[in-house]
Amino acid sequence: MKDFINIIDDHIGRGIPLALVTVVEVRGSAPQRTGAKMLVSNEGRILWGTTGGGSIEELAKKQAMTQLNLGQPLLKEYELIKEGVNATGMICGGHMTLFFDILGVSAKVYIFGAGHIAQQLYPLLNKLGFSIVIVDDRGEYLKESFPDVIASNLITGALPDIIEDIHFPPHSYIIIMTYTHNLDEKIIKHLLLNKIQEIDEINYLGMIGSKRKINEIFTRLTAAGIKPDVLNRVHAPIGIKIGSQTPEEIAISIAAEIIKVKSEME
Repeated sequence: MKDFINIIDDHIGRGIPLALVTVVEVRGSAPQRTGAKMLVSNEGRILWGTTGGGSIEELAKKQAMTQLNLGQPLLKEYELIKEGVNATGMICGGHMTLFFDILGVSAKVYIFGAGHIAQQLYPLLNKLGFSIVIVDDRGEYLKESFPDVIASNLITGALPDIIEDIHFPPHSYIIIMTYTHNLDEKIIKHLLLNKIQEIDEINYLGMIGSKRKINEIFTRLTAAGIKPDVLNRVHAPIGIKIGSQTPEEIAISIAAEIIKVKSEME
């Protein structure tokens, strides 16, 4: 039990979520008893315990990763038979119900751009308890800029194409501040045209830029068919007005705006 508690404390302390899988019901022949537990990392590794081994454990591990990605708990039934609804391919003939609980999940922040402001913003948001994903098309630069961030929270590839592979959970936050306004515009245009259902459920969408540059971008987005009421939801220029100039000051203004939005949502 000591290892169980230590693993949870370690992961939550480092801001890394994990799944707790518990056997809540057993009927008939099954490889584990009610109350058995298993901890699964966001990379799919079993950190502690077991749900009985074999295919039931593999299925539980995959489901745990799915729930971690969604940030949602789940109660699911499994039949320990070869074929049929909820079948596991096992021959025990019994029934197991598993509860997938998510530990240490915080509101997610997606930062597009790994530049100087992002490097100052990350530690601020991390200390505030957010789970942060950084996206940049410069793979090596991304890794070098954030050497202590776990690999699953660093996403690289051609922008904005890779946005289609990213699932933005409800109540998450998106910050756009890449190395060019042209790329910023492509990203926000793709989000508002192709991912609007997910964007409708997030808490915050912000984009960096001067007032003049933002107005130019919004004019082109309007011409592309994006409605004014949708554009009005975008926080741009990003951050609370505090007269910020340096990357450190701009990062503070952005963090402050996110705190403000978060408090208004609670």
